[in-house]
Amino acid sequence: MNIATATRALLDELVRMRTEGTERIYIDEKTIRDLELLLNSNAASTDSGNESSDVSRERTAKDSLGSEIKQKKDITITDHPSTIVKPSKEVESKLPSPPILDIPKGDKSEQWKWLEDKVLNCETCNSELNPNGKIVFGQGNLNADLFLCGEAPGADEEIEGMPFIGPAGELLIKILNAMGLEREKVYLGNILNWRPRHNQSYGNRPPTKEEINFCLPYLKAQLKIVQPKIIVALGKTATDGLLGHDPKRRLSHVRGKWYEFSGAPMMITYHPSYLLHNPSKTSKRRVWEDFLLVMEKLEMEISEKQRGFFL
Repeated sequence: MNIATATRALLDELVRMRTEGTERIYIDEKTIRDLELLLNSNAASTDSGNESSDVSRERTAKDSLGSEIKQKKDITITDHPSTIVKPSKEVESKLPSPPILDIPKGDKSEQWKWLEDKVLNCETCNSELNPNGKIVFGQGNLNADLFLCGEAPGADEEIEGMPFIGPAGELLIKILNAMGLEREKVYLGNILNWRPRHNQSYGNRPPTKEEINFCLPYLKAQLKIVQPKIIVALGKTATDGLLGHDPKRRLSHVRGKWYEFSGAPMMITYHPSYLLHNPSKTSKRRVWEDFLLVMEKLEMEISEKQRGFFL
């Protein structure tokens, strides 16, 4: 990957994080050294006297990025949400109207199996899959008090066809464990049933409003079957899907507050991927405080040790 491509990848990731509510990013000393080595090695391999326009642009990007990294360890992201990377025309598709679902009578297990078959055999869902990708349907305890709603499957999830099994998923399970819960005791779902296609060789693309609207009936049906006491919306995409799209909404302004969806109280918090990119104690404490509110609402016993995590 050349410097221009690497810089574009970094910019796209910063924009994605900005839409998630990230306001500051911590960069440790090792990362700075590694980036400087990469930039310097690229400069050494370039003949400054015979630069093509592409190499010149790469050098400009390198100098700009290197200067920014040297000056700051905490980078403030100031891009307006309108700069979100949108799918190109090559990956943008016209979806049909959202499905109309009439859940049959029966117990929860029978209803869930009926819905799972609907999703796995959904012609639109299958047509949107990446090569070798799988549909990712919700999973968990059908009698769960807690329903956690994520965004869209990532690379690990689409390979296995299971939600929350990548690095962010592993972190979410650690949060649940800290609450005194196991993965098997909750229900895990996503706004989207497939990993959104895009024309880059890296990262994930946020779902479009059209994609979210198409899959929303499937999510609502899962909620109707499970009937949780509390819903937790993880990240901006989940929040937009459940509350309605609002380009002016900042996750930092709505997290930690109670809303309602499908008749159940809903808490909004950051997606676990936010903590992977922002592993500061302050960020962890913010998310943990949101989950403490969830524990209180569920009338779970909270120890003094739990209340003091990340202080």
